Amino acid sequence: MTSTQLVLMEPLFDWYQFSTPGDIKLVKEVLQPLQSDDQFNEESPKLKGYAWAYKLGGRGGSCLIHYGGRNGDEHGPNVAGTGPMAIRVADLWRASGVPHSVGRVDVRQDALADFATWRAAFIDRCNQAGMASRDNGSCPESVKQLGRTVYGGSTSSAYQPTIYEKGLQLGEGYPTNYLRLEHRFAFTKAHEKQALAALTPAQIVGLRPVARDLSNDLTGLAVEPYKLASLPKEKRAYYWMLQQYGKVIREMIDDLGASAVGHQLALDLAEMEQPQ
Repeated sequence: MTSTQLVLMEPLFDWYQFSTPGDIKLVKEVLQPLQSDDQFNEESPKLKGYAWAYKLGGRGGSCLIHYGGRNGDEHGPNVAGTGPMAIRVADLWRASGVPHSVGRVDVRQDALADFATWRAAFIDRCNQAGMASRDNGSCPESVKQLGRTVYGGSTSSAYQPTIYEKGLQLGEGYPTNYLRLEHRFAFTKAHEKQALAALTPAQIVGLRPVARDLSNDLTGLAVEPYKLASLPKEKRAYYWMLQQYGKVIREMIDDLGASAVGHQLALDLAEMEQPQ
């Protein structure tokens, strides 16, 4: 049984953060259309390792650019579009064709629904996946109801789902049963970050079984599975280890047998990892 009364919108970006090899002049040039109603202003850096920052917008949606410093010199400027501005930042940058690697992307799905029903289904699916869930925000008995939030999994995970009462968060004029399902993806491998730069919000939701199930169970939207291309073997550390030491490993297998070599490698690794 679906809990949703009405799906308000398709999956959309709600946070889009990336690094790019382009310099700060190019970044501001690509994002120039954002300045039709507001201007980039100098801001104190919020991210460690960057020397300077610019910000446009506020709590209703913003664009924050970090550049310079150790991280800026190594990775290039870091750009983060949040809220409604995340969509425009992603569209502008993708249209420019300038390479970028996405460090974090949030995809939102909004609906009018019963929060208690959503919460029960959300916690059940997270438990099935071994993802601990936790509540945050106002309790149901609170006089001043600012909205509740339920998180699934860990903030350090590559994927973390969240549900919350968006209508109560926004306040007067919004339906109290206006809810949001949010999928946060933060990959660490370079080729995965580069792949995210070309995916649609729906394709990103399709990357994880839990995300697909939550989309279907909570909003009624079925999303097709999507799989990132594997890193070519020539770029994997394991491949180069075999290239470098394959002859030695082959001699060990010929002398001792494959199972004995595997056992010996496990013993040697365990010994190396012992504190000195």
